[in-house]
Amino acid sequence: MKNVEGFSKTGNWYKGNLHCHSTNSDGKLSPKEVVDLFKENGYSFLCFSDHDIYTDYRSEFDSEDFIILPGLEASVNLFDESGKHRMKVHHIHGILGTSEMEEKAEKKFAHLERRQIKNYFGSWDGKKAAQELCDEMRSYGMITTYNHPIWSRVSYPEFCDLEGIWALEIFNYNTVNESNTGYDEVYWDEMLRDGKKMLAFASDDNHNEGLFDDACGGYMVVKSDRLDREEILRNMLKGNYYSSSGVAIEDWGIKDGVVYVKCENVYRIDFVAGNCVNDGISLMSKTRSNELTYGEYKLKGHEKYVRVKCSDIYGRTAWTNPIYLDERQI
Repeated sequence: MKNVEGFSKTGNWYKGNLHCHSTNSDGKLSPKEVVDLFKENGYSFLCFSDHDIYTDYRSEFDSEDFIILPGLEASVNLFDESGKHRMKVHHIHGILGTSEMEEKAEKKFAHLERRQIKNYFGSWDGKKAAQELCDEMRSYGMITTYNHPIWSRVSYPEFCDLEGIWALEIFNYNTVNESNTGYDEVYWDEMLRDGKKMLAFASDDNHNEGLFDDACGGYMVVKSDRLDREEILRNMLKGNYYSSSGVAIEDWGIKDGVVYVKCENVYRIDFVAGNCVNDGISLMSKTRSNELTYGEYKLKGHEKYVRVKCSDIYGRTAWTNPIYLDERQI
């Protein structure tokens, strides 16, 4: 089997949050207050994903050590027949893409432009509604993500086969603390087992209402030669990053048929693989403490993908993206 580097050999690590709300929608902090909060906590980039309103604050907040990714969180809703209760929702990020994607875009959002929200009552074709929303965002030259499916009350068939989604939000700090509906790894593995090549990310979805902690608890760490929007996006698109709720991963990959990971002190390391029963393995500290900094899993040779998850005794976790073990890597 060919050796595979999980991260690029060169580059610096840049911490960022892709899911953030401000007073432009239902957040309680102004855009400047949000930027100050994340800069104080060591972040290098941020996407304002306010509900159905596009913002581009690059000219106001970009600096040598901090950049803005323009975007929005677009929605389509399913209400009951009375219109009183929202039963399901698709939330899809539109994050302004690379310069090449911008050039090919059919149209362009203006700063603070609002989009028209489509609502259904009683029933909907959930998959069609989601695909239309994704296609709409992509027509603006945007990278798209599918957000918090558990919280959204959608079923797997309503979003699993969407075309054009870059990444699935597998950890949402807000909904974890609001109602324990922010963990979506099961859906991710379902997609991967079905052969869908899907990246993942962790985020905050912060509204800063003060009801519970929802900021600086979910993020991604991108490896890039420099901090500029084009390079951050390029490395995001190819999966050169890890996601985290508080744990760091230093390196991972495959060497001589063995998957390895180097991380900061954790309690357990999970090698998640597909598709046969008993693929993958979990390593746990025998002293029930954060003493593991390295782990290995010897591949059996038939796995279709492998990813790694590192967790400490406090439940803080870091996730790699998958390495796909198909014909290109054998």
